[in-house]
Amino acid sequence: MVHYLVPECYFDTVLVKSILKVKKVNHQHGRESVIKELSTNKMLKDDFAVGIIDNDKKVLEYITDDCIEVLRTERLVLLRHKTRNHFIIQLVPALEEWLMNIIDEGNIDVSDLNLPTNLKALCKFTKSKFVSEDEDLYRLCKRLVNSNSNSMIILVRWLTHLYQNHRNTKIEDMKALINIGA
Repeated sequence: MVHYLVPECYFDTVLVKSILKVKKVNHQHGRESVIKELSTNKMLKDDFAVGIIDNDKKVLEYITDDCIEVLRTERLVLLRHKTRNHFIIQLVPALEEWLMNIIDEGNIDVSDLNLPTNLKALCKFTKSKFVSEDEDLYRLCKRLVNSNSNSMIILVRWLTHLYQNHRNTKIEDMKALINIGA
């Protein structure tokens, strides 16, 4: 298990596993659980860690008090803890709307997938604990990863860089990864 990668929800977990081609990450239920894991887990609190969360309406104190915004794109925010070697990647806006935006941005055909196509149904689907076993979701994640969506290209670059360089990650290197033509 890649214990230092801490996604918030089932979909985030499937997406991270698809991007990095790993079998297991440190899945948590909800943003607050991700923050608690980063802050209290003995293996993580004083070491390298990456949280992957939505940008929900409620702002977390951990984000406002303990982190600084390092990079921002239209659909992604990269934050770094002020004193710890922790990074947070926020999907902007909340997951389901973010997902619909990425599908549109990347011109991804989902017509052959048995997935909800409206926001309300998609919200219900992504909250199900069985979503991580859905083959169509894995196919969607593969299409997202291989799409020409600028947001996905950046997310793949950020996660790959953090995974490969973890403790040696430098902000300058992360900034360079935003240049899509590079």
